[in-house]
Amino acid sequence: MDTATGSTMTPNGRGYRIRGMSRAPKDTRTAGQKARDTAGIIGNLQHEGYVPTPEAEAVHQRVARGEITSEEAIEIFRQRALKLDAELNARKRRIERA
Repeated sequence: MDTATGSTMTPNGRGYRIRGMSRAPKDTRTAGQKARDTAGIIGNLQHEGYVPTPEAEAVHQRVARGEITSEEAIEIFRQRALKLDAELNARKRRIERA
């Protein structure tokens, strides 16, 4: 018998009953509030040097439409970053050799 405090199981007549897990509260913001928050985040990123590209915007729109998951979008951006990093390193090596 589990007697630890905070146990997920409680005694119930013939056995144990597992209590439901707590859920995160539902996002109650309006579409306008969400858009304002998103614009604020993009503004902060732009202040830090982020420049939205048409390709990146297309990926974000696919996520918004539900065509791909956030995890898939993250992987797309990760692959693009690795490719860009490899290109920059190759370009830097060519300049050093010259």
